[in-house]
Amino acid sequence: MSVDSSSPYSLPYSAFEWLSLVLGSPASRLGLRQMQGSTSSTLFRVSLDDSAQSWVLRCFTNSEWLIHEPDLVEHESAALEILAQSDLPAPHLVAADPDGQACGVPALLMTSLPGRVDLTPHSFMDWLQQMAQPLEPLHVVPAPDFHWHYYPYVSPLDADPPTWSNSPDLWLRAIEVARQPWPSFTPVFIHRDYHPVNVLFDRGQLSGIVDWPNACLGPADFDIAWCRAKLSSMFGIDAANTFLKACRDHAGNGFTYNPFWDILAAIEVLPGPPEYYAPWQQFGLPFIPVAELIRRHEAFLKSVLQQIQS
Repeated sequence: MSVDSSSPYSLPYSAFEWLSLVLGSPASRLGLRQMQGSTSSTLFRVSLDDSAQSWVLRCFTNSEWLIHEPDLVEHESAALEILAQSDLPAPHLVAADPDGQACGVPALLMTSLPGRVDLTPHSFMDWLQQMAQPLEPLHVVPAPDFHWHYYPYVSPLDADPPTWSNSPDLWLRAIEVARQPWPSFTPVFIHRDYHPVNVLFDRGQLSGIVDWPNACLGPADFDIAWCRAKLSSMFGIDAANTFLKACRDHAGNGFTYNPFWDILAAIEVLPGPPEYYAPWQQFGLPFIPVAELIRRHEAFLKSVLQQIQS
């Protein structure tokens, strides 16, 4: 067996024994390499020494997250099982270690998808169009018995205008809107954390959607809103608006969208301030100073409030 020495989390030997049993291969032939792009768990690419095939092992090493959601393995496993019945390019579940008896922490093994995160696409417009395309098919995936439901990670009732902002009135208006009753919606299966770092591209074509432990039944609009908020921080508000237009183009005449969900997505930056997300750098996005992130985030918030109040 071989392990990338740069890994900050060391798997116990029992993990290799478990992987050997699951994959039907001696532990001596297994290799693990830590993967980039995850901040809430530790990802390893698992490979065999004489095979091009590989798998992804997710180890839930964020103890604070596990305190709040101890069923993360069951959650993502259930999501992957639902997605296996669809045509969406998502990983397939191979095995789970929900109690961490083998891996030391709760973990699951899934298939590996081709491609990589691409934050410097050759054609930015095509990239946005392709990211918009899977959402409508995702939101019609049948999941009537899925046990997890959408809720805001930052409750509007507990939110306050941030001290780091020079526009507290803007935040106060946003929080007041977020505290209003939710618009009516039909719960559908959503990713809940859909953004560019969770989408893979291979030779310019979207090849995978990953990171499903937040999947839930909720408002379809929230997947759009969450991605819009991230795009606005990464590239500016024009990217967020172009993505919304792309979603509308793919959905056709029946498309409706309520900007209320943009507000709920935007206030999840609190208590803040917004930060340059480490995987952005790993995947090639130039550094963005905090002051610029604040400016972009508040420009997004202002634009959405203007839509709501017009």
